[in-house]
Amino acid sequence: MNFLSEKLSLCRQQYGFLILLLLLFYSKALAAQEILVSGEASVLANNLLKTRAQYEHEAMLMARENAIEKAFGTSVMSNYERLTITEMEGRSVAFNSDKRSNYLNSFPNGIWIKDVSKSCYDKKDENGNFWYACNVTGYARKIESASVMFKAFTLDGTDPLINRSETFTDGEFGYLYFKSPEDGCIIVFFDDLKTVQRCVPYNKSNENYFKVEGNREYIFFSRENCDYLSDRNQVDEIEFYTEGPIDYNLFYILFSPVPFGGYFYNPPEKLDKGYTTFKSMSRESFHSWLQDNRTKNKELQVQVVGVNIVKRN
Repeated sequence: MNFLSEKLSLCRQQYGFLILLLLLFYSKALAAQEILVSGEASVLANNLLKTRAQYEHEAMLMARENAIEKAFGTSVMSNYERLTITEMEGRSVAFNSDKRSNYLNSFPNGIWIKDVSKSCYDKKDENGNFWYACNVTGYARKIESASVMFKAFTLDGTDPLINRSETFTDGEFGYLYFKSPEDGCIIVFFDDLKTVQRCVPYNKSNENYFKVEGNREYIFFSRENCDYLSDRNQVDEIEFYTEGPIDYNLFYILFSPVPFGGYFYNPPEKLDKGYTTFKSMSRESFHSWLQDNRTKNKELQVQVVGVNIVKRN
């Protein structure tokens, strides 16, 4: 009995040692996922209604994003750079910087864990423009994201061969082409840099996502090309408009082989002349929800399509 007790005691000690080793290894593995990163960003002070604290907070968030993107890159496919280079050329510094800081809101492949140090300050450039800048250092963790495998682009007509366009005139209708190599679910959001509206599924749908078939072509927002629905009256149409000379807006196309998690949204609003908005949410809520889904769903694919809306001459 004594021999057996000694053997059992020894086994317990060995198992305990093994469990301790596994826990230590697991803890080190978790810690290894978090790396030290640094970034910087500047925000042009061109809004008298904003306080210094608001500008510094905005610069800090942009600096964190800069740090993460430098360390991990981004898998969100977009046409940002081409649009900003061609459409913003020759414009004023204030207009350029303000639009660019709002328009270029990318989604890097990481999440911020905690600050180690930060330094925020103000400065003037050679043209007398006032800026708030921030340098940050902290720990971040990488998000493993899937590459974009589907095809999606905007159209100013319903023929994907000849109507591909990213520039629209005020009052013009727009459409979206989509094709995936596999079955799955999609959601399409429209961001006017003030709020985010969910365009697909359409307003009459009670689902949080729209199911698509692999290798099938879809033309969204067209009642003439909606063979994927039994009732064409369910289709919502998009008509672009702008009050200024040019507006920059974003379409987010999200695809996943598995269903998405739910999200909160506000009901559509009725506007003048019979127009109606889509179901919507704040930009902060949308970005938080999207990053949470990117963290949890490694199969999620995201593409951002920037569009310009110009005033009719």
